[in-house]
Amino acid sequence: MINPMKSLIYIIIFTSVLSLFTGYAQPTDDPTKKSNIPNQTLTVEAESISSADYSVKSYLLENFPILPEKTAEKLILNRKIDITSTDTASGEKTNFYKVSYDIPENYLADTAKILWVLNIPEFRSYIYQLYKSDTIFVDRWNNVVGTNKDRTYAGYFEAFRVRNWPSWKDPEKGKEDLPPTPPGPKNPLGLFCVHYDEASLRYFHGTNKEHLLDDKNRSLSHGCVRNYNGNIAKMKEFILKRVIKSRDLTSWLDSKKSMQFDFDKQDRFPVKIIYKTYNIFKEDGGSYIELYRDIYGYRNSRGDKYNDFSLTFLTTKENLMKEYREKIGNELSDEKLGALIDFAIKNCDEYEKYNISTLLEQIK
Repeated sequence: MINPMKSLIYIIIFTSVLSLFTGYAQPTDDPTKKSNIPNQTLTVEAESISSADYSVKSYLLENFPILPEKTAEKLILNRKIDITSTDTASGEKTNFYKVSYDIPENYLADTAKILWVLNIPEFRSYIYQLYKSDTIFVDRWNNVVGTNKDRTYAGYFEAFRVRNWPSWKDPEKGKEDLPPTPPGPKNPLGLFCVHYDEASLRYFHGTNKEHLLDDKNRSLSHGCVRNYNGNIAKMKEFILKRVIKSRDLTSWLDSKKSMQFDFDKQDRFPVKIIYKTYNIFKEDGGSYIELYRDIYGYRNSRGDKYNDFSLTFLTTKENLMKEYREKIGNELSDEKLGALIDFAIKNCDEYEKYNISTLLEQIK
């Protein structure tokens, strides 16, 4: 029998979390997508252009730690250079450079909110910045997710707690009496945890088995989401510097002490976890398709009651044609697109990226 009070509480919580996702443009995994963010100008005086570039790049990565280095390198190419010559005591001329960089203002903001999107069967998450009305792609990360026995759930969540240098207790049945693994290099949680699911012990964290993040099959955890230690370290720095503003936690940056902090409402940020066994996207000037394994067998069973099945999208001709139209366009006829999708479903290996132009050549 359903407890109406518990149902009401769940609806209130779900509605509150869902509201975090409204008011922003829909996210895209296309890093080439342009936003309408205005620029701010950073000006540096240096003895060389390379020195000025290094200073601004270092500042960006310090200010916005989850920014990929390659993105910072692209940003500093948008610059203007003024050269001033000065006579030295020996009569020689020395050049000084005044370099002005136009940087999108979202990367310079003191306070930032992000959206962390995980696609379970893809074993990959996407980090976006929520700024004004824009949803700005930042980076994509490999992940390990739950096994079929201990699944990672799809749903709308929000980050509500962080733990620094956590200990770990084995959740396997029959191991309840074993002592916890202390913080350190051998700890399965790594150096930092971001809790997002208040209904279960599931969270983003580091790992002591980074090599598993390079495997093709990464359905290996007890339900949590593992990350490269370098990525979770960048997320830790970003959260402490830019996300949590209700309290100064920057003393955690270099600390190896076990600590926990529950976010105030203003500090919380949205987490969206989906179960999608395909992806069609633009990247590096081309259009691509990837297919993923239905790791939890949702094609045949709805499975776990805790999973939000409105966020489950399986590989079907209808779904792939719809995604192609939304992300790529209408240049192919329905007949040609249907033939492309049929060919891809039949011939494309899972977890391989295929250029759509190349696939079209094969079905002529």
